[in-house]
Amino acid sequence: MNTFNPVLALLTALALTACTGMGGGSTSSDGTSSAASMSDSDRGGAQANDSEITRAIENAFKQDDLLSSTSISVSSSGGVVSLSGSLTARAANRAVSLARSAPGVRRVVWANINYLPE
Repeated sequence: MNTFNPVLALLTALALTACTGMGGGSTSSDGTSSAASMSDSDRGGAQANDSEITRAIENAFKQDDLLSSTSISVSSSGGVVSLSGSLTARAANRAVSLARSAPGVRRVVWANINYLPE
């Protein structure tokens, strides 16, 4: 009953090898990173700094018919954009959409929003 089964041993070894490779963003012994852990800038894409991100979003808001008359505070840290302001739900959705489309933005969050009636 306790005999060695080479097929079972091979399948176990393959399963363990597959599990260790699914860490999603690890660094190998030679110091290179897997694609899952690399940001756009690590892959050779242009990285916008936080002041450029903020400026681009504020300019987009000024050029938008729905948002040009609103007062939305924009800040960015590490590509995470925080929005604050008092506006309608439709304007808030539009603001998030425009902010997400700015280069270098990783995520958009509402830090403080006061919804106004439509």
